[in-house]
Amino acid sequence: MSFRQKCYEISENMKFQNFILILIVITAFTSGIGTFDYGELYDLAFINDVLLTIDGFILYIFVLELIIRLAGHGFKFFKDPWNNFDFIIILVSLAPSTGALSTLRVFRVFRALRLVSSMPEMQRMTEAILRSMRGIVAITWLLAIVWYVFSVLGTMLFHDAGQYGEEYFGNLGLSMYTLFQIMTLESWSHGIARLIIADVGWWAAAFFVSYIIGTSFTFLNMFIAVFTNTMASIDLEDGDSLGFSSILTEVKSEMEEVKQMIRDLKTGEE
Repeated sequence: MSFRQKCYEISENMKFQNFILILIVITAFTSGIGTFDYGELYDLAFINDVLLTIDGFILYIFVLELIIRLAGHGFKFFKDPWNNFDFIIILVSLAPSTGALSTLRVFRVFRALRLVSSMPEMQRMTEAILRSMRGIVAITWLLAIVWYVFSVLGTMLFHDAGQYGEEYFGNLGLSMYTLFQIMTLESWSHGIARLIIADVGWWAAAFFVSYIIGTSFTFLNMFIAVFTNTMASIDLEDGDSLGFSSILTEVKSEMEEVKQMIRDLKTGEE
């Protein structure tokens, strides 16, 4: 067996991939621990030294893993976008801790994103998000138009409606910020809507309710629909035994059975 074949087998070995996955989780964990302030409980310098040692050791393993994958796959390695992603992350992690490039060391936390490239399920989700961007952008533009129209309308209706009307809808900027908060459903009822209703009357409730139905509920479901359709198309393209592919396979199988039954009936009649 050649050296390249041996490297290829190692890189594709499930135990090796699971080992790298564990290291990715550990490096993400150590990056988070490094942000804590331990005060007088522990020797902060000692903890930082331990974390840096662990981080450096794992980084060397990642570099070795990258070399093995490069040796095993050759130039085909760079044809996979996820491999390019791993390559860039590791390359940035190798930036020196001092000097002009020291700021790049901050990006070592992005090594946690290798969890995405290491798990096929996360890759599918990421691919679905990217492929949904066209529909998401279109929906976002439509949402922005509705948001702007209601902001102008809210300014015209409530800008002089007492203290809270001036506070929340005093100008277009305030109205847009207020309606963005309402769109997130954050303290919209007791914090904003009821205060405005108390000043101008219950007719204002129609404004807030129609805005929430038209944005938070409707557009959220539109985003979900776009993403779900994209996931379904990816699932069908993969042709695996899960999700919509499984349903399609069952339907095809049942159709073949029905066709065979029709053929048998025709043969019996003849």
